[in-house]
Amino acid sequence: MSLNNLFTCEIIAQETPYIKRNCSKCKMNTEFYCSEKFRVNANQKIIDSWLIYNCIHCEGTWNYPILSRVNINKIDPMLIQKFMNNDKETIWKYAFQINKLRKRCNDVNTDIRYELRKEKLDLLANEVTIRLCYKYDFGLRTDKLIAEIFGISRSNVNKLAQKGTILLNPNIKMKSKVIDDLQITVTGDWYKADA
Repeated sequence: MSLNNLFTCEIIAQETPYIKRNCSKCKMNTEFYCSEKFRVNANQKIIDSWLIYNCIHCEGTWNYPILSRVNINKIDPMLIQKFMNNDKETIWKYAFQINKLRKRCNDVNTDIRYELRKEKLDLLANEVTIRLCYKYDFGLRTDKLIAEIFGISRSNVNKLAQKGTILLNPNIKMKSKVIDDLQITVTGDWYKADA
């Protein structure tokens, strides 16, 4: 394969996932959004840190625990500074801890807005490889993403995969969640799939 047929596609989250839990003010199970702010308490050498979520109805808060009763000497001082400064990248890192959030909430809504930033593909090339950059995992399915990238139906993506026209490296299933640095190689007349 020529390096000229290697393209990059970046999946950029436009928002953090909403969580669902009981609101103590509304007295109902409702959605909360990430406020993009940390709360930090330090008592002598012990530190606690939370990521603050707000109810979409009443602005009531829920604090997602990040650190609990941790000795300050065991934490990177740069991380503490990021908590104190409400560093956005650090906030998003914790807001996308889907599995940990699910253990503390009733649900996590991963159906979020995202942007595909991709290079222009050579649709007539005999072989095309796309390398995915996926910084924040929000459970996007591989077959859905491939269909969106190439502008074909999901059923045709699955047919092409069964024929060996679409190959994934590492070799994961089409219904698996997208992973960072996944490479999608498409060969042959794949662009005629929906014709």
